[in-house]
Amino acid sequence: MTAAHVLPLPEVAGAGSAVSGPNVTVTFVHTADWQLGMTRRFLDADAQARFTASRIDGIGRIGGLARAHHAEFVLVCGDVFEDHQVSPQVVRRALDEMGDIGLPVYLLPGNHDPLDRASIYRASTFERHRPANVHVLDAGVTRIRDGVELVAAPWTSKRPLTDLLADQVTRLPHHDAVRIVAGHGIVDALDPTAANPAAIGVSGLQEALADGLIDYVALGDRHSVTDIGDSGRIWYSGAHEVTDFDSREADPGHALVVTASRSAVQVQRHSVGQWTFRSIETEINTAADVESLAAQLESIPAKSRSVLRLRLSGVVSLETNTVLEELLETAADRFAAVQRWTDPDRRLLLEPTPDDLARLGLTGYASATADELAAASAADASARDALALLYRLASECDS
Repeated sequence: MTAAHVLPLPEVAGAGSAVSGPNVTVTFVHTADWQLGMTRRFLDADAQARFTASRIDGIGRIGGLARAHHAEFVLVCGDVFEDHQVSPQVVRRALDEMGDIGLPVYLLPGNHDPLDRASIYRASTFERHRPANVHVLDAGVTRIRDGVELVAAPWTSKRPLTDLLADQVTRLPHHDAVRIVAGHGIVDALDPTAANPAAIGVSGLQEALADGLIDYVALGDRHSVTDIGDSGRIWYSGAHEVTDFDSREADPGHALVVTASRSAVQVQRHSVGQWTFRSIETEINTAADVESLAAQLESIPAKSRSVLRLRLSGVVSLETNTVLEELLETAADRFAAVQRWTDPDRRLLLEPTPDDLARLGLTGYASATADELAAASAADASARDALALLYRLASECDS
């Protein structure tokens, strides 16, 4: 699935050769936030291994996208690796995938993998196995070919004290080349603190675009595809594979194919991700509600690459609760992970019916204990769990 945005560049009075240069066009893939080696606490060992492999395999999918669109290079705008402690196996496999792309791959260090003394890019594993087509961007201008330049603003520490993009862009002279700025971090328009010295200033970038100093700004850090400002030429590509639930990441799993010249920019988004992290909120009161949830879960494709976070509310009988728990146990085997999202204001309550208690067939002390658990279950989670377990064991014995 793709979506294209084509915007002509404005005529700039007095910019001279900045807008009257050669008719150079460049196509490249803009991607970011691979965070190779990322772990998720809710994945078991098997699912984590598949998640890790998919993030690395995504490099190959991006390479295929680049070749299909005759791109000249792939630009990765920060957080290529999760941190400096990523295993050598992940590094070697990632570099092999980058080498197989067969095109130049430019890596911009970000906040997860800054170009500091301990940088993964300085580690012996990376240096020994880096293919010739893989380049780590240092600060400043990198000439790609005649008429095409990259202006890079890598992180060199975990806590920069200035707007790294502004530090580079403000020193640029006017030039005929198509200039692509590569940066990483939050833009000031999205920064809730409004006091971050490293926040990327959008207005300054828009002025540089209007003045013809630069032609496209490729950003990383935000994991959802995002068009910044009103120029149509400042973009976050989003992460190539999902990293968080849909309440936090609205549009992950994409890479952008960008075609830029001095007169126009075209941006196309392409889906490259294979995993989904889904949040499902639903009310369960009856057996029919459980059946409806079961149908919803059944309709989800690629279950082994899908993580579910369920927020269930309502009031259920012991019998309905048993059916629900059996559904969720089965789902846990089929999906990469199933999480229960607890909310004190919206809970699933257990309310035993007389028929529920009668089905237990208990007498004497056991019957009195069940009655006590039933009375306490409205306010006590432990009592609910104990009563549900008692009912389930009794049901299994009957069957």
